[in-house]
Amino acid sequence: MGSPIKDLIDKVMLSHPLLSIVIPVFNEQFNVKPLVDAIENHLSVYTYELIFIDDCSTDGTRQSIQSILNPNLILIAFDQNKGQSSALAAGIQRSKGPFIVTMDGDLQNDPRDIPKMLRLIQNENWDMVIGYRENRQDSLLKTLPSKIANYIIRVTTRLQVSDSGCALKVMTSETAKNIPLYDELHRFMALHAHLNGARIKEIPIIHHPRIYGVSKYGLERTYTVLKDLVSIIFKHKWSKFNGAGA
Repeated sequence: MGSPIKDLIDKVMLSHPLLSIVIPVFNEQFNVKPLVDAIENHLSVYTYELIFIDDCSTDGTRQSIQSILNPNLILIAFDQNKGQSSALAAGIQRSKGPFIVTMDGDLQNDPRDIPKMLRLIQNENWDMVIGYRENRQDSLLKTLPSKIANYIIRVTTRLQVSDSGCALKVMTSETAKNIPLYDELHRFMALHAHLNGARIKEIPIIHHPRIYGVSKYGLERTYTVLKDLVSIIFKHKWSKFNGAGA
């Protein structure tokens, strides 16, 4: 049993965390506990809140989250499936920390990369640091649309990154909360931040193969990814054109 002073300190730290870690999940019941264990292990020196958004999972994901005894953990439970963008938006808006981390809940992102990403933001004044999955452990169904989208982004904008869709990102709260997140726009968080004037740094990160559960992506999403990307770029260039002509 803790002392009253320690309990008070713990409450203050929880109400003013340095990091808000936002993790949307859908049918990841076997990944939740190992992920929380890894976060506790590699981020023990930081004050953080751990925000899980359960996107109306049909397995035991919600129960797995509720069973974890971690005072930093917050569960946002959707009563209907709204998609990853809406889940991220809910978690980001709920966050209290000056720095926000986004990551997938499938154990492919590694929490041990977060401290070095945070140090870059703090020491070099970046607005967002994103991961580059140098040795990506995914099938062609996921990597092909990503490669095409990244190529289009590089040749049509000044965002010179190789893996803009990587889920593992560390960013300032202001940057995160100004990114539009609806439909499937979570794939283009880095691009939106860049178009908003954010300074972005990309670094290599660890990427693990999926062990439990199944991927939610298929080749049919290639069209959606490219359509959304072209729409974002067109709207941005059109707004600049109208602004210049005003």
